[in-house]
Amino acid sequence: AQRVLPLGAVATIAALAVGVILWSGQPQSYETTVGERQVVVLADGSRVTLGTASSIRVKLTRGRRDVELASGQAFFQVQGDPGRPFIVHAGGAEVTAVGTRFDVRRSGDGAQVTLVEGKVDVWDRSAIAQGWSLTPGQQVVTSAPRPAVRTVDVASETSWTTGRLIFAGDTVATAVAEVNRYSRTKVVLQARDISHIAVSGAFNTGDVEGFVSALVELYPVVAERTSAGQIVLRDAPTKKSGGALRG
Repeated sequence: AQRVLPLGAVATIAALAVGVILWSGQPQSYETTVGERQVVVLADGSRVTLGTASSIRVKLTRGRRDVELASGQAFFQVQGDPGRPFIVHAGGAEVTAVGTRFDVRRSGDGAQVTLVEGKVDVWDRSAIAQGWSLTPGQQVVTSAPRPAVRTVDVASETSWTTGRLIFAGDTVATAVAEVNRYSRTKVVLQARDISHIAVSGAFNTGDVEGFVSALVELYPVVAERTSAGQIVLRDAPTKKSGGALRG
């Protein structure tokens, strides 16, 4: 279910279609459908990779650069310009960067922000501790009950930008929810015995069948397809379980 647009073609179209409009201060919108990934090159040279079912609204002026992440997830490669801050708005959260690479995912009324390179300042008017400065390899979820900066594996966190999903110690329930984001064929987890088991593995985005097959092979579950097109995972007679998912 994944559609990857050719980078060169997108860059050319974006540069031609967006350059004049955005420099005039008029906002421009971009969006993707479920399973789609799109690269947009802004008039200032910055690149935005939109993830599955995502939507942004961009407004560039000579004084600042604003991007509203209305839904989904986006990876930003910001062209340095100290005189024009690059600000991403996601619900109540704001991420300010000058020249850097970072990932923003909508999370409730805020955002999950992961920094790959450079430095960003994160602010959220609704959080108890309203401001954080991230260094590479750090992440903060502003919508968490107690937001705190933590160290993460950025390769796993941003693997979606290359069409892969990497799980490293995630629970089965978390992995199912993530896989579901990239496909219209939804996996329904009704096998409570495995929902909190930690799993590791890598899959292509949209490869629901491969993901389900790995779970069935490793754990005591069976998969049943419903008339609505869902894949339901139910408990099966006990069998040996454990290991890494393969996709």
